Amino acid sequence: MAVAARRRFTTSYFYAGVVLCLAFAAAWAGLFSWSTIPLLIIGLFSWSLFEYVMHRFIFHYDARSRLGRKFLYVAHVSHHENPAGKNQLSASLILGLPIGAVYWPLAWVATGSWVAASWMFIGLAAGFFSYKWVHFQCHHRRSRLRLLRYLRHYHLLHHHKTPELRFGVTSPLFDLVFGTFGAPSQRPSFRHRSAA
Repeated sequence: MAVAARRRFTTSYFYAGVVLCLAFAAAWAGLFSWSTIPLLIIGLFSWSLFEYVMHRFIFHYDARSRLGRKFLYVAHVSHHENPAGKNQLSASLILGLPIGAVYWPLAWVATGSWVAASWMFIGLAAGFFSYKWVHFQCHHRRSRLRLLRYLRHYHLLHHHKTPELRFGVTSPLFDLVFGTFGAPSQRPSFRHRSAA
């Protein structure tokens, strides 16, 4: 059980370490100011867009090859088959590592500054951690916060009613932008047990 829990959070530990190193290096360079806030926000929005694109176009892709189907099963289909399972909630390091390995150098090229790229990456990582937390809350908790109740309802409708809609987990923003928003006004006719 302890090994399984450690494996579930390997990506979080890895990115937490990377974020701490980048934050320390950027702060050491003396480049923390109000101008870092927009960079953090850009990183956060980058995650939201990435979350939407991955969920809609990759995780719900109808793969034809055996290898592709196996990858998608491990990455996402198994989660749809068992939404309450805790092992499927965490993106693996294999999926998470390429995100950071590509994002940070691209942000450096785009901004011309490794420090700006670092703050953007920290925003991206904050989005990633928010996703992991919100997704866990959606499947295993019943929050008193209205926003979390809304996101839970919105996400569970994706699972149980409309898998072709509502791909955003932390926000419906890009569902609105790309026309996959479904107003969560309908009451779901499923029973979702919450593990307290």
